[in-house]
Amino acid sequence: MWRVAIYAREVPGRSGRTRLDRQVGRLVAQVARQPGWRHVATYADQSSGGWWVRPGLSRLLVDAPVSFDVVVVEGYGHLSPNRRELSVILDHLRAAGVTTIVLRPTAGRRFARAVANFALADVLASALS
Repeated sequence: MWRVAIYAREVPGRSGRTRLDRQVGRLVAQVARQPGWRHVATYADQSSGGWWVRPGLSRLLVDAPVSFDVVVVEGYGHLSPNRRELSVILDHLRAAGVTTIVLRPTAGRRFARAVANFALADVLASALS
């Protein structure tokens, strides 16, 4: 059984806490569907600064060696948008024996969202003409 931690981050001002909560919910649901995975911790930040000003990421890095085997994120940019800093974070996790996995929404959900957006645009165009 793999012990799995979730890390979520949302930049302030982009729909606030609601968007962060949805991101955590999606990750929890995806982890729950994986056989042999057990969700043991959630780390989250609502910040755009470096890792040293993000308490959730700082705790994740401290807890990594003993609390979990895998950390899941929706994208590497959630760990850090800065490539150099991302490399340091991933190296730290790797050295602690932690595997980092990116879980993105399924292709089907992305396709459905795109179709819905096109349909909405079509409805709006018809309403305006």
